[in-house]
Amino acid sequence: MRKHPGRALTVLFGIALGAAVFTSVRLSIHASLDSFTKSMDLIAGRADRVLSRPGGRVPEELIPGVLRHPAVKSASALLSTYVRPARQGADPFLLIGFDPILDRPLRTWQTHGADKQQADFWLDLLKYPATMIVSKPLADRYQWQRGTIIPLEHAQQTAAFRIAGILDPQGLAMVEGGRVALTDIATFQEFTGTYGMVDRIDLQLNPAAADRELADLRGILPESIVLSSPSATKESGRGMIRAYQLNLSILSFASLFVGMFLVYSLVALNAASRRHELAVLRSTGASSYLLLLIFLAEGALFGLLGWVLAMPISSILVKYLLHGVSQTISTLFVRVQVDTLSLSIWEIVLSFAVTVFISVVAALQPAREAMLVSPKEALEISQHGMQARKSPRKLALGGLICISLVLPLSLLPGVLGIPLPGYLAILLLIVGFALLAPWFLTRLGRVLSPVLHRAAGTPAYLAGRYIRDSGSRTAVSVGALITAVALFASLVIMIFSFRQTVEVWTYQTVSGDLFLTPKLNEVNEFRHPISAEAMAWFRTMDSPVEIVPNRRYFLKYEKFPFEFEILDLSVFFRYADFFWMTGDPENIRPRLKRGEGVGVSEVFSNRTGLTVGDMFRARIEDSLVELPVLAVVRDFRTQGGVVFYSLAHFKARYHDPHWSGLRFFFQDRYQDLDRAVAGLRKRIIGRWGDRLEMISGRDLRDGILRVFDETFAVTTVLLLIALVIAALGITTTLTVMVLERSRQLNTLFAVGASFGQIRKMIFWEAAFMVVAGEVAGIVCGFILSYLLVYVINRQSFGWTFLYGVDWWALGMSLPLIIITALAAALPAIRMVFRQPPATLLRER
Repeated sequence: MRKHPGRALTVLFGIALGAAVFTSVRLSIHASLDSFTKSMDLIAGRADRVLSRPGGRVPEELIPGVLRHPAVKSASALLSTYVRPARQGADPFLLIGFDPILDRPLRTWQTHGADKQQADFWLDLLKYPATMIVSKPLADRYQWQRGTIIPLEHAQQTAAFRIAGILDPQGLAMVEGGRVALTDIATFQEFTGTYGMVDRIDLQLNPAAADRELADLRGILPESIVLSSPSATKESGRGMIRAYQLNLSILSFASLFVGMFLVYSLVALNAASRRHELAVLRSTGASSYLLLLIFLAEGALFGLLGWVLAMPISSILVKYLLHGVSQTISTLFVRVQVDTLSLSIWEIVLSFAVTVFISVVAALQPAREAMLVSPKEALEISQHGMQARKSPRKLALGGLICISLVLPLSLLPGVLGIPLPGYLAILLLIVGFALLAPWFLTRLGRVLSPVLHRAAGTPAYLAGRYIRDSGSRTAVSVGALITAVALFASLVIMIFSFRQTVEVWTYQTVSGDLFLTPKLNEVNEFRHPISAEAMAWFRTMDSPVEIVPNRRYFLKYEKFPFEFEILDLSVFFRYADFFWMTGDPENIRPRLKRGEGVGVSEVFSNRTGLTVGDMFRARIEDSLVELPVLAVVRDFRTQGGVVFYSLAHFKARYHDPHWSGLRFFFQDRYQDLDRAVAGLRKRIIGRWGDRLEMISGRDLRDGILRVFDETFAVTTVLLLIALVIAALGITTTLTVMVLERSRQLNTLFAVGASFGQIRKMIFWEAAFMVVAGEVAGIVCGFILSYLLVYVINRQSFGWTFLYGVDWWALGMSLPLIIITALAAALPAIRMVFRQPPATLLRER
């Protein structure tokens, strides 16, 4: 490394970049997962069981009866909702309503104060209405102090709250990253209109409570009340985040995998250029295993130093990734608020172990070649010894075997919800194409050399001959480029397919000219219905529009979260449609309108196993819903699957669900819809002020696609880094080739070749490698894209998409990759003849 610092630094930078990506991705997701887990644990507190009502709230009148039960030690009711300060641009925060006295055994919190009198400000929650105590991060953000009057917005009303105190940063004050406030349960119910109802009742059981007593406790509860573990919501959320973590970790690992080729290339050069020295060592008593360990230690040293260099890069990269990852998790799965980056020692250890392991594995093959050096090579005049060429056919056979295993593995189901066979299929696919690279280069050089001789002259011909005879070292960098290009092409195809499918879904299913819902209802999971007064006004509204009311419930099917959406299907099907996957829509639409069954999303079907003909069962508030599944449709709601049913028939068969939202369709589809929407919005605001939130259908659909693009921004960054590392591989390999052949190149110069011809030959060698890597990478990428669309995404998230190829993006980006890779060859081209030819030709 001291003798060749340039080569060493290039490899170290490649390893550092790969390790930095892997580490920062893992740390970002770990911070989001830790924030979510901490919030769930703090809200659950010391509760052993939770009473809840699917799709509704729990009557607080159950508390006295539950407290009298011998199995229960203490019980406390809890409510929560998101509110926001009534000011422009303010973000929502969590408002928790509870009984400050009954809740003490279950959760910890403390008001901030230097003496007991100040610390008892929380008593104001019981003494005075419309008071709250806020966390210190929230108070610091908005410059709030004790006594400040804050108008808070909610779905039901806007009311002024007085801040009775500031919370110490402990316990409940750390929920949602510190974006939380506490108020008395009576104040909460008055503010939100939930009189006599609570979200849940948390129970702390007596240590001696037996299963028989718990069964007896269930017996005294109403049928609609569920007794469950407080960790159920946490575990389902953690499961979704971990699936995302695994997928993003695999993608970030690709950068390290590409960096492995750099280590292999340089260690292989060192092993080849020091054969004479190794033979001398063998002849003086060194064992073959000592030579093996020398080069394994060299690989480990590259890994160690690369990991050390990765740490400062990670500290910069993680700041960008933390925001992108946490935003994606909040959008796709569960709401997280990451206030600080929590460094996990296990993530650091994992990063170190993976980086060093990858580097040692990369050095293993060159180390095995070094240990086979014979002592008699010490008598050779040549510094490079006698190296046996490997048959590219044997490597190609191994590659074909790996590729042949891809299809059987892709058909296997996931393990515990994780597509491990699919990931193994992807690994074998990439390894298979990398093993095919030597044979492919040999054939390419043999076929193209004569053609290029006539078209581009002798330098191109010699380049093709050298590529044909160069062995596995050239193929290593081609393998790195194949990996990077395959990942790039496959993800471009997957993202285009996904976006194209989401776009069709938004304009087909998420259709409507104007969408309306109570304020903050989306962030509160549509738990607050539109008021009866507003419902009556919209029913009798004289306007050339048709209304599709709906109600959305957030439920769980076993452990899987899903939405149950009931809407007016008669009007919906006149202006919109589902994105059908199974069945004949012409036959299914009338049956859905008649309320004969439900339609389920692809995600729900894949996660639960329910499909057409099966019976869907769920408890929603006081109703037990049992309906057959009539159709499977595509739907890309992010937080679980969706089940659709007719609003009119749900009301007739079960109970009145009230409306949680409306969408408006103008009957005249040929008018200026933007102007019509603006007029309708103005009319609604004139009657209801700012009590309702509205968004035009165009803005909503554009917002969905914008969120989609932001979601894949992190993926794009990881891809670009993998391509940079692959370009470094081209630079390293060509530099190695120039240094190895310095005597050969100067011999060519001595017999009449010009500097320009020799540099052209090096350039044509780079062109051979890049084109071979591009072609093989594209083929590998198309196969990989099928695995991502139909195996990985289906088993990880439950959805598939309409397969499509963005030919324009591929056509524009691939030439840029070729140009970039060829530009990476410039340092090697400039290195030719850096020393006088006479010096290099002299025998040493």
